[in-house]
Amino acid sequence: QLGRHWDAESIVGSSQAMREVMHLVERLAPTPSTVLITGESGVGKEVLARAVHNMSDRRDRIFLPVNCGAIPETLLE
Repeated sequence: QLGRHWDAESIVGSSQAMREVMHLVERLAPTPSTVLITGESGVGKEVLARAVHNMSDRRDRIFLPVNCGAIPETLLE
């Protein structure tokens, strides 16, 4: 995965909803905003997050995915 390039073209989907998501990613990536991606297990949240990261100005910095569902509620406090 070290050499793999993740961007908007890495995401498979041609439905109207996916086109809207990809348009949003392309608009969002260049901004300094914090992003929260939510969804059901297995829908590709991490793939989408990697695309946002790699299309942003931070692409040369580390991308660290965090599985928030694996963190106990008491530890989040």
